[in-house]
Amino acid sequence: MSELNILQNVKPANIVMTPYPHVVVEGALPEKLFNELARTYPSMRYVARDEENLNNKATLRGNAEVLDHPDEVAPIWREFFEFHLSQDFFDAFVRVWGDVVEQLHPDLPLNFGKPLEAFHAEARATGKGQSARNQAADIVLDCVFGVNTPVSKPTAVRGPHIDSPHKLFSSLLYFRTEQDDSRGGDHVMFELKNRMYPRGTLKRIPERYVRDVKVIPYRSNLLLFWLNGAHAIHGVTPRHVTQHPRRYVAVAGECYGDTTTGEYFARDPQWNRGMDRLRSLLNV
Repeated sequence: MSELNILQNVKPANIVMTPYPHVVVEGALPEKLFNELARTYPSMRYVARDEENLNNKATLRGNAEVLDHPDEVAPIWREFFEFHLSQDFFDAFVRVWGDVVEQLHPDLPLNFGKPLEAFHAEARATGKGQSARNQAADIVLDCVFGVNTPVSKPTAVRGPHIDSPHKLFSSLLYFRTEQDDSRGGDHVMFELKNRMYPRGTLKRIPERYVRDVKVIPYRSNLLLFWLNGAHAIHGVTPRHVTQHPRRYVAVAGECYGDTTTGEYFARDPQWNRGMDRLRSLLNV
């Protein structure tokens, strides 16, 4: 198994099922390898571009941009991206997470025409669901540099939300620097207080629907990996004033080729009930 694999220290027994399936791994990559990745992590200007001076702005540099211009990043980072966009990485994901995916989505083979272990992985193209290449693939893998820019006014970069309903899994590997003495920027996992939030609010879920149940610190070489779903609600704690960016790499897998429902991984039965449909329409 590649030393670059963010899942190399994860076994099925490590998966925590509440509030939704996830693992947290301290020391996710070998120390020497991680230190080299951290040393050669691209500049904030490379990732944030013309947004680098905005307050606590979430900025990304995706796999297509990174690999289309390989001379702009260190060779070890090209290798890191290439591995996490490969069939080898997806097969490693299935070995760890396959049983849990089957448990959560027992009708997946029917909806996608094949079982998860038979999926062929491709690198995610730009265009999301509008891309014919993404639509044709069983699953598309994405690997991105992420930077939250420095903070001049305390804010939370993202409140409670879930990821794209097409997303099967998400992950964050943190690259906090030794000099970073900032406060905040920790990952928060939420659970529902009582009833389901309206479907139209999944990108910005009102806080009255949720309570925080677990905080994962923004800590160097810490991996957070989770399965997406309607209950996979998460956000980021407010960051205080700091000159330091919040740095990470995200690896994810998305499916655009399901045959029946669309947005397969974030459906919830409550949205099919008459009263819940009305609440969703009224956003209450």
